[in-house]
Amino acid sequence: MNGLAWRKYLTRVLSNLFGLLLPLLLLYPSSALALVHTGTTPQEFTLKDIAGNSISLSQHLSKKAVVLIFWSTWSKNSSRALKRFEEFHDKYKDKGIQFIGINAENQTISVDDMALINKTVKELKITFPVLIDRGLKVFHDYNVIALPSTVIITEGKISYELPGLPLVGTEEMLDYLRVIAGDQPRTPKKAGYSPRYDAVADVNLAVQFEKRGKFDAANSFYEKAIERDTKYLLPYLKLAGMYERENDFKKMEAILRKALGADPASIAVISSLGYCLVKEERYKEGLDLLEKVATKDDSYTPAQYYYAYASGKNGRFKDALGSFEKALSLNPYNPVIYLLRAEIYEDSKMFSKAASDYRKALELKLNIKQFP
Repeated sequence: MNGLAWRKYLTRVLSNLFGLLLPLLLLYPSSALALVHTGTTPQEFTLKDIAGNSISLSQHLSKKAVVLIFWSTWSKNSSRALKRFEEFHDKYKDKGIQFIGINAENQTISVDDMALINKTVKELKITFPVLIDRGLKVFHDYNVIALPSTVIITEGKISYELPGLPLVGTEEMLDYLRVIAGDQPRTPKKAGYSPRYDAVADVNLAVQFEKRGKFDAANSFYEKAIERDTKYLLPYLKLAGMYERENDFKKMEAILRKALGADPASIAVISSLGYCLVKEERYKEGLDLLEKVATKDDSYTPAQYYYAYASGKNGRFKDALGSFEKALSLNPYNPVIYLLRAEIYEDSKMFSKAASDYRKALELKLNIKQFP
């Protein structure tokens, strides 16, 4: 077997194996669900700080707000985010707001990683707790799509999410925290939307049924949540994910268009719909939709990798690779990015690169060091 034939064979083996494991991957929380978790109960966690002390989220839930800052030393905006939050922490630390930095450096933290983390914390003079997310469990539990990212918890519920460090979005978030601290916002803003409690409860039940493989029951509760609160986007997107797992892209499109009617500006819904259209082989239509959101907000990772995938399917290979790289610079731990790029490489007959990406996706999903 010559070199080219061997690469084709290896790619096909990995692709077929990935097909067998794809149902496991699709149970992985879709990062396109970010920005819609307000109102849901945060996952409890216990992590060690840089000094080795164990700290749990529940220790701080009595505060007015808990602010989780996910960061790494390799993400270009993380240091800026930490510095900005340290300034805010210094001013408002006695006003009932608890900041917690969660480092998501690598799947496995080496001695060199720890040295770099400690150096960064020391240089930036960070005084709030900095925890190490070994294995990235908390990172995945919170569906983080970019580093840095911020999650705010108030009254035991997630009340605010912000991926990346966009200028306007960051100022709005800090204003939100100023109000919680009892201060005046710099820019007055109307109260935001909050989902109905019973719709959130239905979604929480549906998620538990889905985890146990009881998809009919999950489907029923997602639909009930939509009936209770038509503006609540999470059940629409959860249903879309279930239809994707079944390869029923017609139903996926229908529920996403219904969600778009509830919120025409939702970047999460638009990104998922664009990807759905590409999977239906409506390549140009999907690309046009994704191009709008990908260029509008470069901190929303799914928009970048779905746009990359659509570009590749439309023959724009160079644009596709650039957008995949942008997505990986925001979140290199999402196996979906490697899976989609592998398909584009395979379409372009770049079998060695395709095999490498299929392998990387499997490694990330299965959390293994080497693939035999």
